[in-house]
Amino acid sequence: MARNSPQTERIVMLTELLADEPETPRSLADIARHLGVAKATCYPMVVTLTEAGWLIRHPTRKTYRLGPALIPVGRAAETATDVVDLARSVMHELADASDMASIAFVQSGSDVVVAEVVQPVGGRRGTLGLRLGDKVLLAPPIGSGIAAWYPPEQREEWYALGGQNLGVEVDVLRATYEPALTRVRERGYAMECMEQQQHSLADAVSELRGRGVGGHRSTVALREARKLLSADAVVGDIDPEGSYQPLSINAAAFDRDGEPAVVLCVADASRPMSGVRTAEIGELFRDAAARVTAAMHGRHP
Repeated sequence: MARNSPQTERIVMLTELLADEPETPRSLADIARHLGVAKATCYPMVVTLTEAGWLIRHPTRKTYRLGPALIPVGRAAETATDVVDLARSVMHELADASDMASIAFVQSGSDVVVAEVVQPVGGRRGTLGLRLGDKVLLAPPIGSGIAAWYPPEQREEWYALGGQNLGVEVDVLRATYEPALTRVRERGYAMECMEQQQHSLADAVSELRGRGVGGHRSTVALREARKLLSADAVVGDIDPEGSYQPLSINAAAFDRDGEPAVVLCVADASRPMSGVRTAEIGELFRDAAARVTAAMHGRHP
């Protein structure tokens, strides 16, 4: 497992602090307090970032804001996520049809990253506490809509990560998930359901984020909150007469190599729904993902 880099984490924390309120300049004392270090510790970092143009320093107030050198970086990031632009119109359709928030995830290493969130016309809906840029570790019980299309060796890596995070034997996960992933491939969409817990996953994310778990937003909090899910959260066969409260219903769109490029999902159902209704939503997402695949000249594996 890779070792953490405290200095890199501080740069991320600083960037997120200034990006959250871009019109609010921050003093060195503010920055040091947010990073949890002494001013002398973070001063060389802000000096270097200022010299690089990532920050600008007010000449008299001695406060810092994001600098112009980050503009091309942001534009490059937008270019890299063109697939989200292709998906945005269908995401509006999906949000309105399901009356839930529609979320687009793109994969980054062993995480999936929230690349877009679209709310239905009826008002704001739950997103499991997720925000743009948040990352979720791609390991059981999350990510079945991607893992279903992995080659066997990559699926084994997914199981191994799940075993580490859930404290479950890999053989048990494999036996639990393989039939469910087969059904995901057959019907073209995945569904993960949460069991009724004392606290919802969204509550756990908010609570952990509020405590500053991991020093900065998202990844650590979400990795901890996901432990509320059971190992068998992925639904295989859907009983039309059954009742389900989906954590997510999702489908992948594929690039030219037949690999998942973006995952479209609705999340955080506020109440149980019938098996018939969950299947209807799943089919909507499967068809929408197929449209995005065609728009990017991708191919279904």
